[in-house]
Amino acid sequence: MAPLKSVTYVQAAWDGLGDLQRVFDTWQHTAPVADNRLGTQLEIHRNKILLFAVLAEGTPAEAKRLLAPILSIGRPEVSVQVGNWGDVYAGFQIPTANEPANWKFFSQFTNKPFPKKAIGVIASFMRDAPTDDSNFFTQAFGGAVRKSPRGGTAFPHRDALFYSEPGAGWGDRSVPGSGDELTPRAQAWIAEFSQALRPYVHGAYVNVPNVGMQDWETAYWDGNFDRLRKIKAKYDPRNVFQYEQSVPPAFC
Repeated sequence: MAPLKSVTYVQAAWDGLGDLQRVFDTWQHTAPVADNRLGTQLEIHRNKILLFAVLAEGTPAEAKRLLAPILSIGRPEVSVQVGNWGDVYAGFQIPTANEPANWKFFSQFTNKPFPKKAIGVIASFMRDAPTDDSNFFTQAFGGAVRKSPRGGTAFPHRDALFYSEPGAGWGDRSVPGSGDELTPRAQAWIAEFSQALRPYVHGAYVNVPNVGMQDWETAYWDGNFDRLRKIKAKYDPRNVFQYEQSVPPAFC
């Protein structure tokens, strides 16, 4: 391992969703295989598309070259920053006070590129999003993620092409009860959105749990669940640490 001294951070923004088909399709076919040092995310809002990219130990010119297939689509507004990773990361975090009072996400993974129909589903739901804070978030996998020794960790989604979340945010943190009137609509939107994407996705991310999901054991852990139950029996045989979707000891 070596210390990460410098990163190049690229952000691109497209107005509206007119370029979504081309942006998303180009991103999913190029970003996961571009370079192991490149991490990329797409955020699709109801009135804009955002691309975030971080290139470890690379120059702005190199970052733009790797991202050229995406950045050449339409007329995105592009900004580039070079600096220490800690400073760059802190700079694009949203202050907690500015976050919506409520968030609801649905986590999922994808092993094959989305067909045109799936991208159309995203566009349709985002145009009808309950708030401006709602989005469809994706993060490219591939690259170094796939190099972990097989079976060496409990995380089973290393073959995923990308991870994604339909997410709804609503309400004002500074106002008690703010957004309560939007809660039914936001929750219904997430449920319908995630259901519409089911033919194209699989699994779930345990750090973004899907409450009420059937077969959550295999969705989070796939074939590692029995091994985790044995570890649970060794270190927490009385099942002190438990919740609705927690791993039970093997002998329960």
